[in-house]
Amino acid sequence: MKFRYLLFCLIFIHLVYSQDITIPFYKDETQENWVSKTYNNLTLDEKIGQLYMVSAYSNKDSIHENEIKKLIVEEKIGGLIFMQDDAAKQVQLTNFYQSMSKIPLMISMDAEWDLSMRLKNTNKFPWAMTLGATKDEFALTKKMGKKIAEHCKRMGVHINFAPVVDINTNPQNPIIGNRSFGSDKENVSKKAVDYMNGMRELGVLASAKHFPGHGDTDQDSHKTLPSISHSKDRLENIELYPFKKLIDAGVGMVMVAHLNVPAIESEPNLPSSLSKKVVTNVLKESLGFKGLIVTDALNMQGVAKNFDPGDLDLKAFEAGNDILLFSQEVKVGKQKIREAIEKDSLLEKRLEESVKKILRAKYFVGLDNFQPIKEENLFEDLNDAESLALSEEIFEKAITLVKNNEKTLPIQSISNKKIAFVSLEDGNNQIFHDYLKKYAQVDKIEISNSTEISKLSNYDFVIIGIHKETDSPYKSYISSENTKAIISTISKKHKTIVCLFTSPYGLKSLDLSLVQSVLVGYQNANEAQKIMPQIIFGAIAAKGSLPVEVNETFKYGSSYESQLIGRLGYALPEAVLMSSIEFKKVDIAAQQAIDTKATPGLQILVARKGKIIYEKAFGYHTYENQKKVLLTDLYDLASVTKTTTTIPLLMQEIGNNNLSINSKLGDMLLRAKGTNKEKIGLKELLAHQSGLPDWIGFYKETVNVDNARLYLDYYSRTPSKEFSTKVADNIYLLTSMKDSIYNKLYKVSLGQKKYLYSDLGYYFLQEYLENKNQKPLDIQVNENLLQPLEMYSTSYKPIDKFPLERIVPTERDRYFRNKLLHGWVHDQGTAMMGGVAGHAGLFSNASDLAKMLFMFLNKGEYAGEKIINENVIKEFTKQQFKENGNRRGLGFDKKTTTANQKKNKIPSEESYGHLGYTGTMIWVDPKYDLIYVFLSNRLYPDDRKMLVTKQIRENIHQLFYDAILD
Repeated sequence: MKFRYLLFCLIFIHLVYSQDITIPFYKDETQENWVSKTYNNLTLDEKIGQLYMVSAYSNKDSIHENEIKKLIVEEKIGGLIFMQDDAAKQVQLTNFYQSMSKIPLMISMDAEWDLSMRLKNTNKFPWAMTLGATKDEFALTKKMGKKIAEHCKRMGVHINFAPVVDINTNPQNPIIGNRSFGSDKENVSKKAVDYMNGMRELGVLASAKHFPGHGDTDQDSHKTLPSISHSKDRLENIELYPFKKLIDAGVGMVMVAHLNVPAIESEPNLPSSLSKKVVTNVLKESLGFKGLIVTDALNMQGVAKNFDPGDLDLKAFEAGNDILLFSQEVKVGKQKIREAIEKDSLLEKRLEESVKKILRAKYFVGLDNFQPIKEENLFEDLNDAESLALSEEIFEKAITLVKNNEKTLPIQSISNKKIAFVSLEDGNNQIFHDYLKKYAQVDKIEISNSTEISKLSNYDFVIIGIHKETDSPYKSYISSENTKAIISTISKKHKTIVCLFTSPYGLKSLDLSLVQSVLVGYQNANEAQKIMPQIIFGAIAAKGSLPVEVNETFKYGSSYESQLIGRLGYALPEAVLMSSIEFKKVDIAAQQAIDTKATPGLQILVARKGKIIYEKAFGYHTYENQKKVLLTDLYDLASVTKTTTTIPLLMQEIGNNNLSINSKLGDMLLRAKGTNKEKIGLKELLAHQSGLPDWIGFYKETVNVDNARLYLDYYSRTPSKEFSTKVADNIYLLTSMKDSIYNKLYKVSLGQKKYLYSDLGYYFLQEYLENKNQKPLDIQVNENLLQPLEMYSTSYKPIDKFPLERIVPTERDRYFRNKLLHGWVHDQGTAMMGGVAGHAGLFSNASDLAKMLFMFLNKGEYAGEKIINENVIKEFTKQQFKENGNRRGLGFDKKTTTANQKKNKIPSEESYGHLGYTGTMIWVDPKYDLIYVFLSNRLYPDDRKMLVTKQIRENIHQLFYDAILD
């Protein structure tokens, strides 16, 4: 008895398991009961109606809508395929149409690269060809399939007629091309299975198309009947291969194309979609496919031009198709099928088979309990930040380096290099050029023909962008003869990098023999234009490989992996596990700071995991609102100068064993010997517990503090040997004043060795560095830091190097120089040192500062060059005198004041940075791999306390921690 019971259980489990394998939509017995009950309650007319899936539009008038309504109510159709173009309208129509259908409608769409294939203002993923260039280890195709399914479900769409599994072996294919994953059967199959599995995880049905394979033809079945004239062996080995793989993986649907395949169907001009030999004998019987079979659109000329509409429907049904897509005449077609069933009882069994499969699929996608689709937040849900980040990641992993002579890429040293950008063809190129300029000065040179190459004579590198229009996958990838001639001529005379922003087949007709490096971007998409420069300059490594066979030079799989050389990249917040939704709070807080007049304008930058994810400028240079703050504008950094000049220079000295962290000023400066400064330790000085007073107003003895009039004994309106230190426009300080400042410093009394923030120690450190290296501090900073770090927008005395309009005014000085400080340092002591000091005087922008902070995080390396020893960075950035209640590191601050301890994430104990009096802040957090830069001119027009008292810099900093997702 027990044995019989066990045997029964095993048989039952086997049957259920077998159904689960052979019937793609099988769930359980409850489903089967619903299918049977529903089927038995249908009339013959209603059963035939379930076969039909007609086209519906969201951009047509009420006449069209009434036609669809009539088909639903009178002809009892089973589903709709929505075409273009408005998502909100489509949701409204879906709810409306579903409300009048006895059995809920199966809704489908063509969404190969997401809903944007049909609907405007919705997310657009890269084309399949671009996915084909990514490596399987990244699993990006499955991620994309899952995201597309999420968007489909949000729209009430149950079937996505994707993926295309055609193997594109013909470069002249006018209709598949970019829609294919490539020319290799294994790569196509693997990507297609991943796409399908991604959708299946969210319960959206995939449909493999176009059976038995539309890849090797130069004709379009929308216009004619293409021929696939290969042998059965070739079809078995290539064209059918990915369909087999998807069937084995459990694909739910297969779409049959309109093709002439004489190796299978010998009847002339009988399309595969109407061929019983193709649909039943091969797909259902030979390949064992048990899922839904759908025709390609029956209004396409490849099938429609040779058959009357009603006859067309009948022949498609008789061939073995379950769903008749885009019928031109539903009522006539139904009548033809009804008459055929009445004559042939076997066709009634065929009908039952098809309708039950359709009902089983409807239950599988939840149509046994249809719920209306919500209309709220539709746009936001269909354009989510995660999808945008995924698109960027796909392009990042797809872009392919197919030639790289002498390892030209990435370009490592750009110091003293002149780089030109030449754009060819008719596509937009602005984003590409903008991102090139984030790394170097790249001049755009207009070259209209090969006779104008002389314009490039002074350039070391020429980057050529071939920007073809790729808003549609069907656009031509072939470059003009003029483009070919220009590339050939330039590459004979210059080190040339060609960047192809179109299909890889675009390589086929180009002479690239003398070109150093070639990158394939696959599409002229914004993402490709953003990422390509990052590969050129080594912020991202090239990882893609060619998904198609182009020619003997560029074969399938061709690729070079370029190296990372430690430059900052650019990405969306979600790419580094942060929420861009939370970033909206930053925008609000920044604008509030401006509205409350805490500062007239500001720049904010955040980078995580080596990627700049937030970089914005707000407000104006001044409250007169005449000049908007740009990301390239320069701010007076104030005390942030300490950590971006003196401190890294000292780190280098220690890393090179020229100085010890335990040195005393008496060891470093001959003039300090015998003074009360002799025993001050370097660590004490940098941690602000040397006993030095907090400040000395050196300027006060040179000016009448009551009326801010300069004493003429100290100043002149014209320069001379005696008055050579320029402190502002037409104001020259006594040359000997610098020595007077140092005399005061060496005589000043010392207090207790406890924490007291002071700038004074940096005067001694400047003296040490200048004596030791026999160069002015600004020259050392430029040579040892700014040039290697490519901080070309950073400088002391910026008025000597940059246009005034790029420099943000700092304050209206009413106590010393009595004028607007525009390009002149705020700090009075630094001004009296000629604008160059160890504690103040540097001007910069957020993007330049991020490079140095990234170098700190990147173990002291930048652009392949070792700038500072890693262990020295660790020493300088740790708390030194914790036992004394001193929070400071060596030169660096170690907290941002009072972070909210109730927050999930706050600046870690490992974090470090500095704040500047003018309203600036930099911060680095190794624990969270986070960089923060805040620049403002809070002193304009005079000392505004709100930025400090309201802790605006710190609070905005915390908002970025709140946005961290991992």
